[in-house]
Amino acid sequence: MSKFVWLVLLLVAVSAIVAESTLENDDKGGPCGKFSTLRILTHKLRHCEKAARNVKIAPSTQCCRDLKDVSVPCLHAVFSSDAFKKVGVDPRIAITIPRRCHHVHH
Repeated sequence: MSKFVWLVLLLVAVSAIVAESTLENDDKGGPCGKFSTLRILTHKLRHCEKAARNVKIAPSTQCCRDLKDVSVPCLHAVFSSDAFKKVGVDPRIAITIPRRCHHVHH
């Protein structure tokens, strides 16, 4: 019986810690605010894929327009995320897109 009580207490403590850390993260937000890096990748940066794969391809107007809404810390988080790596895009090329947008569209 005492093992069962300890197990329940352990589960309650772990649940409380997880709930507290989730609330803290909700209040602060991550580098992309309330959105995950995956959501930013699939919704905001989807028009940037070709430019992120090849430095010689100019970013599209839509890509550059979408980048204006994404902070630099968020871009760095997206470019270093596992989801981004799975897409097969080179982060060293992708990180040049904001500069390339500035040169192409200004």
